[in-house]
Amino acid sequence: MKKNNIKQTGLLLLLTVLSVGYIVPWLYMLFRSFLRHEPGMGDGSGLFTLDSYRVILGNAGFLNYITNSIIVLVCVVSANVIFSLMVGYAFARYRFPFKKILFALVLCTLMAPKQTLMVPLLDLIVKIGLHDSLWAIILPFCVDGFNVFLMKQYIGALPRELEDAARADGAGEIGVLRHVVVPLCKPAFAVVIINTAILNWNSFLFPLIFIDTSAKRTLPVALSMLAQGPYGTDWGVLMAGASVSSLPMILIFWFFQKEIIAGITGGALKE
Repeated sequence: MKKNNIKQTGLLLLLTVLSVGYIVPWLYMLFRSFLRHEPGMGDGSGLFTLDSYRVILGNAGFLNYITNSIIVLVCVVSANVIFSLMVGYAFARYRFPFKKILFALVLCTLMAPKQTLMVPLLDLIVKIGLHDSLWAIILPFCVDGFNVFLMKQYIGALPRELEDAARADGAGEIGVLRHVVVPLCKPAFAVVIINTAILNWNSFLFPLIFIDTSAKRTLPVALSMLAQGPYGTDWGVLMAGASVSSLPMILIFWFFQKEIIAGITGGALKE
């Protein structure tokens, strides 16, 4: 009992330290966004202010950047959920020629850094006339090898008996996928959504290369522009913009926390 208590206490301390390590930088960013002057400058009068948020939210351009990011995020996440489900289900349940080779090619895409695709992707996007449009940062990222691999492994672990029972009741393949597989894959969907949302929302390099027009920029590129003022960086405005941009990811984690916990505990409760 004492050893178990010591282990639990040690684990709690470790998790507390890790939590503080993650939370403190975000709290500093939030606190700094309300400061009018740099720490140590001025007489301290009117130290806390909402001026930075007024600048950010009163700037029509910044609201346009948020809209662009949300449009790209919704399209990319939706496409990844749909395609990873269909492709993962096909790899997990069907037999077809060159199945192992094709799945190996999907895994090979995980080994190549996405930065190596910049030049060929840019060349392709220019040739098909999508350069300097939101489609340029949507279409290339509608499918991700990791999400396909995740869904294939998750669906492969589901009991086939449920699908066979649905077929015996007269359900077609679409019905089996919709009424049996999809409800069981909610924890996997949560992982796909969160993983894709984080990578897409924080994407900087590809939007910077593929988008030239200011009105079509996404939020990470816009935030980088805030750090390049003519006389210096306005840290209050920059931190306010970063605080606003962090809210969608916090909401996504909050919304899918039940599915994540269900996915973690589901494996522990299997007989």
